[in-house]
Amino acid sequence: MGGPGATGEVRVLVVEDHPVLRGVIRLACEQTPGLALAGEAASGEEAVEACRALHPDVVVLDLNLPGALQGLDVARTVRAEGTAGRILILTGRTDEQAVFEAMRAGAHGYLEKTSGVRFIADALLRVGAGERVFTPEQERLALAELGRLARQAREASSVRSTLTERELEILALLARGLTVKQVATRLGIGPRTVETHIAKIYRKLGVRNRVQAVSRATALGLVELG
Repeated sequence: MGGPGATGEVRVLVVEDHPVLRGVIRLACEQTPGLALAGEAASGEEAVEACRALHPDVVVLDLNLPGALQGLDVARTVRAEGTAGRILILTGRTDEQAVFEAMRAGAHGYLEKTSGVRFIADALLRVGAGERVFTPEQERLALAELGRLARQAREASSVRSTLTERELEILALLARGLTVKQVATRLGIGPRTVETHIAKIYRKLGVRNRVQAVSRATALGLVELG
């Protein structure tokens, strides 16, 4: 679905756990010709089910929701299932990561929760008509985050290429909290051999200790904690 339904009105599903803000969006729909409230949901799980049942033209979606499914999870799910037309994010987050992830999840607009009723209504109409509603600053933030991720990926690739498979294996075990002796036992090698590998890992990562090594490796996406 990519636009208004058969009635010519943009049918809106509101996904927000705060009753006051839901009321603001409801008011925007009731007071604005061309908008109609299709339904409301207070959690990610409710939102997915509501989209399946109602097939709204626009979903107004908060990023932070109670329950297991967060806003971006909902966006990805309904986009994949084709159960909602377009997505307008309404959130208190204004950082570049949030804006970028919203765009990547398929959002067509991004508003701050401090936006007034008239501004929200205008954004709903524009998104419902097929427009993208992002400010120049939000576009800039998203591009900045994309650039940061690209640099991180290049750096991770460069660092990974210097590490041997054994060193990556040991680094992963260190990230899980294993001691040198435990690593040696797990891999069937001597503790001194493990220490030699660790010294090489530190040098290649440009760090001085285990905490720094795990922190840097995690930031580069080379290992996962736990």
